[in-house]
Amino acid sequence: MKTNLQSELGASLVRLAEECRGRDVTLGELSERTGGRSPLLLVFLLALPFCQPVTLPGVSTPFGLLLFVLGWQMARGRELSVPERFQKTVIPKVFFPLLLSGAGWLLRWLEKHLRRRDAAFAEAAATRRFCGVNIAICALLLSLPLPIPFSNVFPALPVAIAAAALLESDGKVLWLAAVAAVINLFFWAGWVFLICRFGWQAVESFHAWLWA
Repeated sequence: MKTNLQSELGASLVRLAEECRGRDVTLGELSERTGGRSPLLLVFLLALPFCQPVTLPGVSTPFGLLLFVLGWQMARGRELSVPERFQKTVIPKVFFPLLLSGAGWLLRWLEKHLRRRDAAFAEAAATRRFCGVNIAICALLLSLPLPIPFSNVFPALPVAIAAAALLESDGKVLWLAAVAAVINLFFWAGWVFLICRFGWQAVESFHAWLWA
């Protein structure tokens, strides 16, 4: 049975954007407004805006740290909840416009491919714990305030795909999230090698080539 993910999550995003239009909101408010479904919806929302090359200055670090906490809670088999110290973190008013305009491609892809398959595997406690570890690792990398091109996209994609797959109990797409996590690790390993070999000049040279 095909899940109409774009209609379901897309409609939720549009409603949230309308409710928060033209003003900043806090993570605590966003958590309350998404509380009607699984807390995994909040994980999906926090990762989604970074699945595009447009950066959100000052947001990736607090979002990444919160995603790390949520991933670690999942890895330990605990209920997902936003710690009090994150409740007052401000989300800028550009969050939802950028999310809806830049990440729509991922929603459309998920609508096309996400179905309820291998649900027993996706819902198994061991699977959720393993996904929690992957989310925590990717979230830590997302939180790093480094001027490396696409350093938000690569760690955010595995988190968003895993959260959506867990929401819809799709074990096959969950394997794709694992592949994306491995690619993310290769991406960072490559940059660590380049920076150790050539210093930050490697980043500057890549920026110059990218925008030439």
